[in-house]
Amino acid sequence: MTRAALILAGGAGTRLRPLSSDENPKQFLRIFGGQSLIQLTWERLEELLPPQNIFISTTEQYAAKCEEHLPKLRPENVIAEPARRNTAPAIALSCFAIESLIGACTIACLPSDHYISRPAEFIRVLSRAYQHAEKSSDLVTIGITPTEPHTGYGYLELGETIAPDVIRLRRFTEKPTLERAEEFVRSGNYAWNAGMFIWRSEVFRMALDRTAPEIARVTRKNYESMPNISIDYALMEKAPRVATIRGDFGWSDVGSWDALRKSGATIPEGITPEA
Repeated sequence: MTRAALILAGGAGTRLRPLSSDENPKQFLRIFGGQSLIQLTWERLEELLPPQNIFISTTEQYAAKCEEHLPKLRPENVIAEPARRNTAPAIALSCFAIESLIGACTIACLPSDHYISRPAEFIRVLSRAYQHAEKSSDLVTIGITPTEPHTGYGYLELGETIAPDVIRLRRFTEKPTLERAEEFVRSGNYAWNAGMFIWRSEVFRMALDRTAPEIARVTRKNYESMPNISIDYALMEKAPRVATIRGDFGWSDVGSWDALRKSGATIPEGITPEA
């Protein structure tokens, strides 16, 4: 089956102000060896997919900036949201557009602004996720093996192994207290929710029709009337068949100044966090 990827690049990067701004949010900052996070995301995907099968979901404000950072990106592969409505409407609109362009396919939906220090291991894990999604009716998510009891991430409670490297997901768990996070890490059967999802286009459409029928009918014309809701709440937490593949590839969502420093980014002199 044809494989495709959707890079989610519409975020405003509000947690890294003033380094990040409305005009130049986190995914476009060229502070990783002169490259931006969206460029690094594209480079990883190019190991698996031809450029014509890599798509971008973004806002109309950032469409031109995406093309500037990604010279191989086809203009017709940019899917611009008519309005900001969070990840559920954006992903639905984009996945339906991809299916209409290239037919039934397996789509990986990935953030544009995460840092990964071991790209080869990420590619291996993503390849396995594609393989499982292609031959099952599961929605697949990549869970990050926790390195600490972090309270800023959602967690995935893991169940039984259902295939090599593939684990049944019991439930999504919201950002915990420190005490709960410590319990999760000690138990060994929790992973961080990294917001990475892989599914067959028809499986996604049928699952969304069951859990969020209004969003399953999204079009460009009715987009502004869509609810402002994440894909986690609209779909993943309600879907009956979700599988997880663990990832341990040096992941960070670069969601704080501390995480930014740990990722090795070059922070310009004189830039300090907003109070």
